[in-house]
Amino acid sequence: MMLEILNGYAPQTADASTIALVVVVAVLVAIVVYVLRGKEDQEADAGKAEAEEAKALEPAPKKVEPEPAGESSSPAETKEPEPEEKAEEPKPEEEKAEEPAPEDQAEEPEAEEPEPGEKAEEPEPGEKAEEPEPEPEPEPEPEPEPVAEPVPKPEPRKSLREGLGKTRKEGFIARLSSVFKSKKIDESIVDDVEEVLFTSDIGVRTADKLLDAVRDGLGRNELKSADKVWGLLREHAQEMLATASANNKIGTPEAGQPFVTMVLGVNGAGKTTSIGKIANKLIDDGKKVHLIAGDTFRAAAAEQLEVWGKRVGAEVFRGKEGADPASVVFDGVRAAVEAGADNVLVDTAGRLHTQVNLMEELRKVRRVMGKAIAGSPHEVLMVLDATTGQNAIEQAKQFNEATDVTGIILTKLDGTAKGGVVIGVCDELQIPIKLIGIGERVGDLRSFEADEFVEALFGDSD
Repeated sequence: MMLEILNGYAPQTADASTIALVVVVAVLVAIVVYVLRGKEDQEADAGKAEAEEAKALEPAPKKVEPEPAGESSSPAETKEPEPEEKAEEPKPEEEKAEEPAPEDQAEEPEAEEPEPGEKAEEPEPGEKAEEPEPEPEPEPEPEPEPVAEPVPKPEPRKSLREGLGKTRKEGFIARLSSVFKSKKIDESIVDDVEEVLFTSDIGVRTADKLLDAVRDGLGRNELKSADKVWGLLREHAQEMLATASANNKIGTPEAGQPFVTMVLGVNGAGKTTSIGKIANKLIDDGKKVHLIAGDTFRAAAAEQLEVWGKRVGAEVFRGKEGADPASVVFDGVRAAVEAGADNVLVDTAGRLHTQVNLMEELRKVRRVMGKAIAGSPHEVLMVLDATTGQNAIEQAKQFNEATDVTGIILTKLDGTAKGGVVIGVCDELQIPIKLIGIGERVGDLRSFEADEFVEALFGDSD
């Protein structure tokens, strides 16, 4: 009967077979897709489980049971459990999960010995232990300090005899020496001495005094003795210097007030340099020194004084270029008082002494100092260039009339044969020589001693 039915519906059966085959294929495709999707879901679930395991520090995820593939008994259904078996047996993952993760070790840190000098910090309850900070890099070993080289000893100060070398060998002293050695000594020696003295730089007045001393002090027989004549000249020269040195007219400041010194001199005499050297000596003696740049007209005068101030460690007060010198000096002196200075050195303008305006200006500056500090300036030093010879005497006369000079600084004695001007200045002006410069170094500006000077000038020949 079935054969008949099938035979009767052959065309229909063929169509039904085709449909059945299509259905079977569709079912198989659906099963394959389902299985593959299930496999992807299993792999995703496994990856998610691993991520949650690393993040939450939980044990390995439970095994994922494979879902049934369906009721079909086709051969394709029996070949698909392979991925399910791989999912059921994640042995490497289970072993990895069983090992403690780095975070597990952080939760139960082992006690580590703190390094020397560091205190181990204990984590508070309920907080995650902080990872140990990296060890600090060891500090580099300090480089060995260089061995200090010995400070070179300062050059020895030039002797006064050495500083007066040119005057002794080329000046009037050398010429006098040649008079006594060139011929037989007799009464005519006085004429030769007269010629030497009047052509020297000691001045006509001083030369006259020395000649009168020789004529009046020595008899006819004594004039024939070179030693007698030489000794008499030396004696009177020393007397002139000593008399001037005793004429000390410096003032004394009141308690708590600085000692103010006004410094004069024509341009080029060495005024500013002398101020710097004086400041250096005072600072070495423990004094607090202020310098005032009162020469507001000469180009770079204030800058030169500032250089000296930095070199020796003295404060420098200056005004604007071209400012009124008197007002600058007044303000500078008051500033020195407020700063508690011990000594104040005032640099002043130094144009030619023949200019009347300059002398009036210096008188004004001196008066203003007295208003800033009663009784100042306590000393007025005149700087003279020894190389100018008798002209230095004329300069000193002019400045002395304007400002009442109390002392003289004679510079550049080592560079000239006109050292005899010292005797002429002291004799004609009766102003003491305070300092003499016999070199460029700071120590070459030295105090003047009459006896020492005469010995260096009139002493035995080299």
